[in-house]
Amino acid sequence: MSFSRSALRYAHTNGYTGLLYTPKGEFIITCGTDGDIRHWTCISDDDPRSTCLGEFVMCIAHSGSRLLASTDRNTIHAYTFPEMDSDGILMRFTAPATCLKVYGEYTAAGSEDATIKVLRGENAGNVIVLEGHTGPILALDMFIERKLLASVSGDGQLKVWNFETATELKNITGLPRVNSFESATQYGTPTFEPQSGELLAYAVDNEIVVLNTANWEVAYKLRDDKVSSNYSCCQFSPNGERLAAGTTKGEVSVFDIKKRTAISVESPPNDCNSITCLAWSKADEEEVAFCDATGQLGTVFMSEDAEADMEEEELEDVRADLLSKFKFARAGNPEAPADDGDGVSLEQLKRDVMNYADPIDDELSRASSSRVEPAPAAPQIKLFKQQSAFQPSSTPCDLEHRYMAWNDVGIVSGHVEPSGESSIDVEFHDASIHHSLHISNYNQHNLASLSSGALALASNESSKLVVIALAAAGNKEWSLSLPDCESVDALVATSHLVAVATSSSFLRIFSVMGTQREVLSIPGPVVALAGHEHSLMLVYHSSAPSQTQQHLSAMLVTINGLSLRLEHLPVPLTPGRQIAWLGFSETGSPSMADHMGLLQLYRTSSNAWFPICDTMKQSSSVSNNYFVVAVSERRQIVQAVLCRGTSYPMTNPRPMLQELRMQIPLCDIEVEKSELEDALLRSSLMQAEGAEKMQKETAIKLFALACSSECETRARELIESIACTELLQLAVKYATKRGRIHLSDRLCELLPQLEAIQEARKQQTLLGASGIAATIVLPMTPTAGSQGQGPKPKPIELSSTKRGALKRFTNSPNMFKAATRPSTPESTTPLDTQENIFADAESEVATGKSTEQRTPLNAVNPFAMKRKLVDTGVIFGSEKLKLAKK
Repeated sequence: MSFSRSALRYAHTNGYTGLLYTPKGEFIITCGTDGDIRHWTCISDDDPRSTCLGEFVMCIAHSGSRLLASTDRNTIHAYTFPEMDSDGILMRFTAPATCLKVYGEYTAAGSEDATIKVLRGENAGNVIVLEGHTGPILALDMFIERKLLASVSGDGQLKVWNFETATELKNITGLPRVNSFESATQYGTPTFEPQSGELLAYAVDNEIVVLNTANWEVAYKLRDDKVSSNYSCCQFSPNGERLAAGTTKGEVSVFDIKKRTAISVESPPNDCNSITCLAWSKADEEEVAFCDATGQLGTVFMSEDAEADMEEEELEDVRADLLSKFKFARAGNPEAPADDGDGVSLEQLKRDVMNYADPIDDELSRASSSRVEPAPAAPQIKLFKQQSAFQPSSTPCDLEHRYMAWNDVGIVSGHVEPSGESSIDVEFHDASIHHSLHISNYNQHNLASLSSGALALASNESSKLVVIALAAAGNKEWSLSLPDCESVDALVATSHLVAVATSSSFLRIFSVMGTQREVLSIPGPVVALAGHEHSLMLVYHSSAPSQTQQHLSAMLVTINGLSLRLEHLPVPLTPGRQIAWLGFSETGSPSMADHMGLLQLYRTSSNAWFPICDTMKQSSSVSNNYFVVAVSERRQIVQAVLCRGTSYPMTNPRPMLQELRMQIPLCDIEVEKSELEDALLRSSLMQAEGAEKMQKETAIKLFALACSSECETRARELIESIACTELLQLAVKYATKRGRIHLSDRLCELLPQLEAIQEARKQQTLLGASGIAATIVLPMTPTAGSQGQGPKPKPIELSSTKRGALKRFTNSPNMFKAATRPSTPESTTPLDTQENIFADAESEVATGKSTEQRTPLNAVNPFAMKRKLVDTGVIFGSEKLKLAKK
């Protein structure tokens, strides 16, 4: 006994596809991401009846004379069957419903908002809500006699509920985790044994786990040695004797539940993909229908194995031939007893043919070896799927209404009418750049890029490039055809350049008005292309993917006049993730985001990638995603569109653009110290507005926090690492007000070192463009042998400007109010606030000669008068602060 496959039929577009058999088995009903419902009389039906219900239909169920469907309106809608007339709404969710089951008078549905609703009867008010999952519901099943419901969610958990009391009975972990239904490939698909409900089966990895519902322990596990991939779904037959399961490579396994063995099933064709749904025929329980992730429909049906029968007949022939040889050998043996006519004794035959054992044993071994099944093939290593080329900030090409480009300049949207006519609409955020455009899409363009200087259009199925120069006068449009039948894989337009990556691994660069600038070779398959003014960034596959991740690199191209500079960068990508967006910030820093929401920014001066935002941590639900549009370094925000339960925004109604704040993923980010460190890092990494002021304010807050935590070493380390003399003045002032004179003295010792570092930074800024590196020369520390030899360095007086600054630094009355000895009993100390610190730092003091007074250096600490710091070159006397210069 074995199962054979039928030919695959195209049913729907790429994406999750569901199906079911009607109760009497007269129809196979399918649904898909194209929003259609199709009725098939059989697998060979060439003209199935089709009904459009919306943008997409995620799941369907049949209840008597009605068909229930999950629509793009986040509802469970009822339709009469087979007329398909609207018959009301049963349930509403805040995200699309992903799974639906009907048993008797109960209807259960799960949604991407992580909730499950159970409806009894047809009254929409009798709804029981099951809450507890933290991810999108992937699949569910019910056994109504015992009021049991099993559900699998994207949080990696299988939960068993008593849906009548809304209580959780069992929780099983270890299933695959996903954040959206669209990105799932393994659905778990729990299924109860339909006759008694004693068994519950679900798919995990490469096996089917069967639970005993009496104690919820594992009864046994089912495996098929001929399967080379993980199971995606499973389903019991209506009589409970068999179980069918589909894999992520299109394979189908059928198990005999009583024998706990796998029944032989024909191998899948090469064009079969991951199985998304299975359904047994209720009229003929020897047929299983399935759909895959590319929208194809197929069946598996029981058939007699003709090959096994032929092998059995051949074995019988061999046995008969051997038996005749045995009789001949026995006849040639005179000592053999006479035959009684009733048959041949096996033991006697063995004795008779001992002299002929060699040739007969050879034939026996050959006969037995013909029945030995071949050894199972070695398991193939499953590699990570290599990502194909895509356009940043665009939605899939198979949608009728889609975004071709959405950035900080405008929106390019494409529309395909039911008549087959297509058009392109261009809207600008700033009407002063250009007015809106409506273009008839005669050339079937599906790639677009928009900038303040040009609109570029192309198709990955043709070699024609069309560009509209927005700021040009006269003839604004130009086009050309790529040579040798090259097609466009990726396209980008900046304010000065237009670039295309072609199927011949060429990067062709043009000016906005059509002048051909450069032709570069691309080292690998293209993933994405982005640009900003005179810079381009192309991400490509540097090598084949491994089992867990892709290996990507990037070409950073900078064009200056007729010269070109190319730099190859490694692209860091978390294992198991793909790039979802590529672009530049408004200051020209390359940026990218993966499909799990991690945004990274490349800093050219550091030659490193920095994670700057995790959009998923700012989402209220794990099923939500952010569609990144633009990144702003100056404002330190990410402009994105919230997609509830989906990966892409809908064109109608137009979604609102949200601004997400950047936050580096530091440890313990909820703590005040980590929040200040995050602000300090962002102000130093990015070209933000008022970055220098923000650094000082954040650094002095961290300094104050370290002082209050009794971590003076950490406070001094912070000032030393930032190396800013103005910040040093603020830190000394704060330490003095707090009475931390020892810390104040230690900070004063850093003044020459910080001045040298600042001077070297200025030299690096001036000479960096010429490739000349500045060296930081710090004051030398004399050795032990040289400290007692030779004359001491002669102190020199500072210039008048520096002397005035240092006098303000050390002798300002406002600076040391809190630490000076009160002259009268009525003197009071002002409040130690952040405003006072910054106000004192910004106040101007006259540079004239000031009256001598006692400062903390000689009043509070009497030993400071005699201290000589030879190693740093600073000498503190009783009257002046002099800088020793060697």
